[in-house]
Amino acid sequence: MQLQDIRFAGQRLISSYGDKGFSLSDGRFEGSIIILPTGAVPLLAASASDITADLFAPIFEQQDDIEIVLLGTGAKQHFPSGEIRRLFLERNISLEPMDTGAACRTFNVLVSEDRRVAAALIAI
Repeated sequence: MQLQDIRFAGQRLISSYGDKGFSLSDGRFEGSIIILPTGAVPLLAASASDITADLFAPIFEQQDDIEIVLLGTGAKQHFPSGEIRRLFLERNISLEPMDTGAACRTFNVLVSEDRRVAAALIAI
């Protein structure tokens, strides 16, 4: 799905998603991804059932720069395990699970509000 093409100086936005990947303001990424304030890295999960705590290591490495993480769980919303929710709670990072489309749209809104946001997105 194509999203509105807007730009914010120095900030990465999601311009489209689908076809098993994402187009960001700085290029196309195939597969699931984690979008951080400093760049994007692969998320080694093809579905919500593949999500494990260790996949969030890149986010936790930058936890001082992140206040909220949008977790795009694919075509439908799925809730992460209690262990994963606890890891985010311990770090004072809000974890918001939603379907991937909603996560992409919400990410752009939060970036436009200059929020300290990251996203872990399962490709659809």
